[in-house]
Amino acid sequence: MGMEPKSSSSGQLPQPGLKSAAEQVLLKNLQALEAELNETTSLKRKDELLQQISLLKEQLIRLQGPEYSVLQRENKELKARLSGPEGNPAARPGAGPEAPDLQKRLRLYALLLKKYAAVVNAAERKTVGEVKALVNKDDLTVDSFVSQFKREGYSFDAHYLAVAEQVFNAIVKDIDFVKADVELNFWLSPAEIVRERVADDEDLAVFLCSCLYALGDEKAEVVIAELENLSTHAFVVTYYGTQFLLLDPTQRIPFNRFLGDKKRVLREYAFEGSPLKKFLYKFNAKDYEQFL
Repeated sequence: MGMEPKSSSSGQLPQPGLKSAAEQVLLKNLQALEAELNETTSLKRKDELLQQISLLKEQLIRLQGPEYSVLQRENKELKARLSGPEGNPAARPGAGPEAPDLQKRLRLYALLLKKYAAVVNAAERKTVGEVKALVNKDDLTVDSFVSQFKREGYSFDAHYLAVAEQVFNAIVKDIDFVKADVELNFWLSPAEIVRERVADDEDLAVFLCSCLYALGDEKAEVVIAELENLSTHAFVVTYYGTQFLLLDPTQRIPFNRFLGDKKRVLREYAFEGSPLKKFLYKFNAKDYEQFL
C-alpha cells in the first residue's frame, strides 16, 4: 500500500518522556481494569482482570521498549500470580490430579460437549440486536489492540489501508484459527480471543471487523457465507473508495490478495479449495441483512 502512519505532526520521533496516543490509551485502560480489580469480590472476575492487565502491560512494554524495566518486572510478577494458586484454578488446593492421558480427557470433553450442545446453543442464542452489538469498537481489548498500530496523527484517508494491513497481519500471526468439530453456537469475547490466542472463523471475523471499526471504517461487515462444498465460513468485507476488499483472517494470505473489483474478488475467493457459493447473512454494528 506504500502508506506509513505518521509518528507525529512534525514527522519527528516523539521526545523521551512524552507518551504517545497509543500509550495513553493503554494506560487509561490499565487504570480502569486495575480499579475494577480492587473493587470486585468475584474470584472468577479477578482471574479475568489479571489476565487482561497482563496482556495490556505486554503491549505497553512493546511500545515503550526494553528500557522500561520496572514495568517488565511488574508484569513478570503478575504472570507469576497468574500461574500460581491465585490466577490458576488448576493450581489451587483440591484442584485434582493430572490425567495421565490427555487424549482420553479430550475424548471425554468432546462427548460432554456433544451431549449438552442443545443446552449451550440455547444459552448462546442471540437476537439480531445482540449479534450487531458483537461488532464493538469501544471494547477495551479492541481499543488496546488497535492502539498498537494507530499512531498519533492517524488519519483515515491517509493511513487506513496501511494500518488496517498491520492489524490484519497481527491477527493472522498471533491468533490461531481452529475449526470447531462440535455443533456448538458460541461467541468468544475479544478479551478471550486475545488472551487464549485462539478462535474460530466467526469470532476472528467479528474481532477483525471491530478493529476496522475502531480505525474509522464503518463500512466493514462480517459475512457468513456458504461455500460450494455446502460448508459455511466467515470473513470480513468492506469498501475503500471504489475498491472492494475481502479479508479472511483464517488464511495466511497477503492483505491485498482480494482487493479490487467486487465480482472478480468473489469469483476468485476460496477457502480450503472450495469457492464461494452465496452470502447467507452479513452484519456490523449498524446493520444486519439476511439473504434468502
